[in-house]
Amino acid sequence: MKHKDPETTSSAGAPRRSRVELWAPFLVLAVVAAVVWASFWSDSAVDEVASDRSDASQATPASDASGEPDRSGGDDGGAGDRSRSAGAEPEHAEPEQLEESVRRFRAAQRRLAARVSRQVKVVERRIEPFEFQVASYNVLGDSHTGPGGNKPGYPDAGPRMDMSIAALRNNGIDVVGFQEFEQSQYGMFSSRAGEYSLYPGMALGNKSVRFNIAWRSDVFRMVEAHTLTIPYAGGSRIAMPVVLLESISTGRRAWFANFHNPADTPNLGNNARWRAEAAAIEVAHLTELHQAEGVPVIATGDYNERAEIFCRFTAGGVFTAAAGGSSAGGCAPPPSMQVDWVFGSTGVAFTGYAVTGTGQASDHSMVHATATLTGDDGETALLPDTDTDTEGDGEGDGE
Repeated sequence: MKHKDPETTSSAGAPRRSRVELWAPFLVLAVVAAVVWASFWSDSAVDEVASDRSDASQATPASDASGEPDRSGGDDGGAGDRSRSAGAEPEHAEPEQLEESVRRFRAAQRRLAARVSRQVKVVERRIEPFEFQVASYNVLGDSHTGPGGNKPGYPDAGPRMDMSIAALRNNGIDVVGFQEFEQSQYGMFSSRAGEYSLYPGMALGNKSVRFNIAWRSDVFRMVEAHTLTIPYAGGSRIAMPVVLLESISTGRRAWFANFHNPADTPNLGNNARWRAEAAAIEVAHLTELHQAEGVPVIATGDYNERAEIFCRFTAGGVFTAAAGGSSAGGCAPPPSMQVDWVFGSTGVAFTGYAVTGTGQASDHSMVHATATLTGDDGETALLPDTDTDTEGDGEGDGE
């Protein structure tokens, strides 16, 4: 029969504690004492080992633990010296490693500081205003003045191209949108004005070559490019260029687009419908480009409209015209207008707008202005047409 501790009560009638309850405090004290003793013993052992190692490192090869000379032999080149050298390495390794770590850390700090400094300079360049000259110029296609052309009395395309290049250089034009820039004229310009790069060149064939954009290669470089297909006379579709250019000196970027909307002529008929459709496509696409990343947009072109195209471009409050005018509270076109235009989105300011005749180089004047990429939130500064050159009527033949 198993023994069971009886429950007892004190003389006061309170329950008496069991043996486990009585012995529990003593057991706890015993365990604590054992842990303290074990910890003390472990620390002592560690100290003894450390002391032994210290003594061993201080001992010379010529004596042993008893102070007796080391009779095992060995000179300065013996095993004792090698043992001592091996034992000395850890003492010097940590300071050397620490010094190397500090050296690497400081070098990394210097590299980081230099990198941050370069990035700051890049950001500063990309937000500071950047100024350049932009133009739109219908050069009068070679076919108009060649055999069977409808512009008798004008020189052939060769002399006219020389005059056109001179006009660009004399006015310091950095970016120009051409219209009626036919294949032969592209070849002439490329060989005679090597300071300019072009897009699309001849890459898209004889139709799209007529709308090339040219820029000075020492001012801008092309980042990317695409085309926008719009309706021309009778609704036929033609791809026209859109390029993203970057300033070589500052890194500032802007989109440039160049268009030629169809005219009303006896040969082409009435194209008001196609001009309206083309303008809607152009404005929508360029607005989307600008709003996607906030990159400024500049559009050049022979739009074959005056007040109508001004109102179409400026209605949304995104674009303004280098020629002036206002869209605040309604459409108020500038007092003097050509069929050739330069428009800019918010972030572009125009000054010095001019209409420069080029003699018999073309039946269109060259319209141009100083464009400034302001980097602001869209408050575009515009000045009225104060430098207009009245030579040439800018009317053209409407093509």
